[in-house]
Amino acid sequence: MRNLILCLWMAMPLCAPAQTPHPWELGAGAGISTHSGETNILAFGQPVLGLNPALGLHFRKNISNHFAARVNLLFTRLSGDDHQYNSPAWRQIRGISFSAPLFEVAAMGEVYPFGLYQQRGGNATGLSKRRKTIAPFLAIGIGGTFAQPQVAWNDDAPNEFIDPVRAQIDKDHPQKPDFSIPMGLGIRFRTNDRITLGLEAFASPTLNDYLDGISLAGNPSKNDWFCTIQATASFAFGNGPKPSKGPYRRPSDSEDRLPSADLDGDDVTDEKDECPEIPGLRTLKGCPDTDRDGIADKNDSCPEVAGLPTLNGCPDADGDGITDLEDNCPEVKGVAAYRGCPAIDRDKDGVADAEDLCPDMSGQLRWKGCPDSDMDGIPDNKDACPGIAGPDELKGCPDTDEDGIADKDDECPTISGVAAKKGCPEALPPAPGVPYKAVYFGSTLQDWYTTSVTTLNEVVLILNADPALFARLEGHTDNTGKEPANDLLAETRAKRCLDYLVSKGIDQKRLNYLGFGSHRPAVPNDTRSNRQLNRRVEIHFYRKQ
Repeated sequence: MRNLILCLWMAMPLCAPAQTPHPWELGAGAGISTHSGETNILAFGQPVLGLNPALGLHFRKNISNHFAARVNLLFTRLSGDDHQYNSPAWRQIRGISFSAPLFEVAAMGEVYPFGLYQQRGGNATGLSKRRKTIAPFLAIGIGGTFAQPQVAWNDDAPNEFIDPVRAQIDKDHPQKPDFSIPMGLGIRFRTNDRITLGLEAFASPTLNDYLDGISLAGNPSKNDWFCTIQATASFAFGNGPKPSKGPYRRPSDSEDRLPSADLDGDDVTDEKDECPEIPGLRTLKGCPDTDRDGIADKNDSCPEVAGLPTLNGCPDADGDGITDLEDNCPEVKGVAAYRGCPAIDRDKDGVADAEDLCPDMSGQLRWKGCPDSDMDGIPDNKDACPGIAGPDELKGCPDTDEDGIADKDDECPTISGVAAKKGCPEALPPAPGVPYKAVYFGSTLQDWYTTSVTTLNEVVLILNADPALFARLEGHTDNTGKEPANDLLAETRAKRCLDYLVSKGIDQKRLNYLGFGSHRPAVPNDTRSNRQLNRRVEIHFYRKQ
């Protein structure tokens, strides 16, 4: 801390007033935090524990090119637990833990040794509107912290490592706002002249030892402190003063007339300079060309990457006439209709195979070529039941009995049950003596074999003979296809069997169907005959309570 303060003091001469083009900034950050106290240790060679998410907001005033004042708000949670340490052994026995929401508001000063903005050239003074590409900084300030720790004391039984008197004093200690001294460093990266991204790390010692609610019963000789690491984004606004020009002396009659003004000092007079406030090239009428592709930045759609004049300065690595920014296959020559990808589209859905997540199923562009067969708002490649509509929280599968277990995983899909019984009630009488039936299919068709009609008619007889019997139809495929096509095919086959049973007079309320694709083979898919056995719809019988 002493060294950081000394560095900031030595940097103060850099803070001479020189207003910046955009004096105000507003930003936010997100990252992680941890702390050092009685139940959490931060030390070199030790693993970093007690990590929690952190969010921040900041408001900055750029006082000069090298100095900024900042108000910072931090929201995070601190936590620690003796049980997370195996040594020393007494920590496991003591067993204290805590958790605390933390809010910090701090006023800080930031020093930028290399500046925030570039200097203007020529006979113009002041700062250019162009930011430095990289701007490291140091910071220190003072803040107020507000924490509400909840401590688990582990004092239900005698604990030789907890002094009950000191622990009681800690428990009775009122929680009050505390002071902190946030100090740290960071680096900011230019996105454009108003937006910057950054990384920063801060350590904040506090002025007392009750940040975690523990002091006398722990180590009262050392105050608590916390630290944060965040990624940030800042937006600059407002306008600073215009740059002043050098002194102008009116020429005498005997002197030649002074040349026209050159505000940016690029040897192109302002009357001929199309970019009078930014140093540039004579060949481009005073405008800069950052990527040196011969196209002025103001006319260059990709000013930081060399490109082609025919594409407004953007590159085209594969030479297909589509800029790399708009080309989904920038290294493979393609066509505009497929956004720069080759015109290979097996399912003819307008999405090239190179970017089609479901290249064998005609789908929609918004789902990268995948369909939504059951129209439940979930594309088939993310839908566990692509042919049966269901809610997003159950991955697109229905829940007929509304017990919170998707029918796909529910052994009793029409009876509300519990997870421990796979969706069935605590007690569910089986259908004794009635084995499941199987209907078999060809390799590419949805139709069953002729012999399967006999099986389905047997199912009709079984259900007609016992009105209390219900049936669950489970579709399966072999592994020759790909998902989600296999899942959809399995559901289609199961639904075809259900429709046949309904056509024979079976009440649809007694039937339920699902598809499992190739995920549950009856036998290994290693031979042709085995794959035939896996292309099936199993019909299982059960009773309700």
